[in-house]
Amino acid sequence: MGRIIWSVREGGAGEFDAPEIMGGFRSIDREPKLGDLFLLPDGSGPWRVVDRLVSDRAGAADNVLVVELFGD
Repeated sequence: MGRIIWSVREGGAGEFDAPEIMGGFRSIDREPKLGDLFLLPDGSGPWRVVDRLVSDRAGAADNVLVVELFGD
């Protein structure tokens, strides 16, 4: 339940260096998986997860969710 801290980046699959739209994101109910839709705490979205990179540390800066705006 929301243990990993993510850098959320808007881009395409494999673009782990895409522009960050939010740092320090922690999911509320469970860790996002490919294809999941969610809103950011600022109310933006819905965002769809197109890729993710998880390091061996939950709080590491290199935990990345790559997302695209759904319905855009």
